[in-house]
Amino acid sequence: MKSSSIKFEISILYTAILGLILIAFSGVLYLISNTFLQQTDQQLKVKAQAVGLTIGSYLSALGGGPDSLPEAVAKTIGMKNENIFQYKTWKISQKWFRQAQSLNLNKDYINFVSRDGKEEFSSLNLDKKLRFYFMEDIQFPPRGQVAFRTLNVRHKNIRVINYLFTDGKLSQYLIQVGVAQDPIMAQLRNWLYSIAISVPLILLLTSFVGRILANRILGPVYEITAMANRITQEDLSARITSKHFDKEMESLIGSFNEMIARLEKSFKHIEQFSYHVAHELKTPLTIIQGEADLLLRKERTKQEYQQALRIVREESQRVLKTVDDLLLLTKLGYQQEVFKFEKFDFIEFFSEIVEQNRLLAANKGIGIRMNLQNTPLMVKGEKLHLRRLFFNIIDNAIKFTPEGGCVDMRVERGHGRIISSISDTGPGIAPESLGKIFEEFYRADKNTPGNGLGLYIAHTIARLHQGEIQVESQLGRGTTFRVILPFQN
Repeated sequence: MKSSSIKFEISILYTAILGLILIAFSGVLYLISNTFLQQTDQQLKVKAQAVGLTIGSYLSALGGGPDSLPEAVAKTIGMKNENIFQYKTWKISQKWFRQAQSLNLNKDYINFVSRDGKEEFSSLNLDKKLRFYFMEDIQFPPRGQVAFRTLNVRHKNIRVINYLFTDGKLSQYLIQVGVAQDPIMAQLRNWLYSIAISVPLILLLTSFVGRILANRILGPVYEITAMANRITQEDLSARITSKHFDKEMESLIGSFNEMIARLEKSFKHIEQFSYHVAHELKTPLTIIQGEADLLLRKERTKQEYQQALRIVREESQRVLKTVDDLLLLTKLGYQQEVFKFEKFDFIEFFSEIVEQNRLLAANKGIGIRMNLQNTPLMVKGEKLHLRRLFFNIIDNAIKFTPEGGCVDMRVERGHGRIISSISDTGPGIAPESLGKIFEEFYRADKNTPGNGLGLYIAHTIARLHQGEIQVESQLGRGTTFRVILPFQN
């Protein structure tokens, strides 16, 4: 399945968000305008009903003569305050005058028309042109219903109600009341129409702008991609500069540069490691090959064959030990989950290791002194690898201690830690070598047998047990290694 472009997704998201904002804004405008329109329609209905009731009141007061309806309509729409001597309609006029003022009818447009259109009476502000629009496509609504229209005349909107009126003779007439819509209402509706028309154009423009912004945002990503394509294992020194990027991109670039630095360090380490491995294996294999070639040149005595086989065996053991150490390092570095940590008494554990090394020390005429407390000290770790750690350090102590010398071993507890000290009386380690002895394949004395991995393995095992190894040495007086492990309650 083909993945989509981030640039495309950003532009679509940007457009969609703006589109939703526009739609929401349009919806708000529509709700506001619709609310205003409903309020206007309700007010128009109240006004039309008031006009109809007043005409009916005048008809009742004037009687049922042929001139009663025109006079009643004229008095109602004219809204004049009559003289007190017009006793038949004076009270009606007084009441209607106050009601018309409260309804603000004097500013509205009122039209009264018969079904056949022959009888018509309009308010004074309804001129001929406006009356034409009022009468255009006029429709009488069913009984009990009203009809509304919006007229656009002279750049303003007029909302008109068509209200059915029936006189005492059951003749039907139409009362039309029109009110100019509020300018704010008109502006809202104009905005609504404008947005509806311009939304597609705005979204199209937004999509274009979104792609431009996406290009700017993703610029550092493109630069990182180009840099990543230029970096090879032969040259890992290239770095990305972040002088003109945003904070978030600077963080990304910083992480990328750190990753490249780690890779560069790893490649150098692998290169050096491979060189040391080849060097350590080359010497014994060369010796084995030389001994084999020597034996094959001519017949040898039994003693010569035995001597050559002893040499081959020793060098083979050296190769096997180097391979075993390399396999152990691989396990320590990449398969830490296979370690089985358990809680055990360190005093008992360390005593067994010391006793196993007594015979080796005795064969060289070296004494071993041990100072251990009787109280158990609990530690959590894997015995197999901790045994390897202490055997490597003790083996070095015995190896570098001259005949007649002594190796002192001490275990004590301090500040929640178990401190194991192993001191020899050997020649000591030069200060310039002291900081390098835990490096891979490093040997302070090149003439001493070994592959330079023992202390490195010991240091790695200590670190995996949340511990550390410290070393002190003086030339001509010996060396002391301290293995520090966390104490377990």
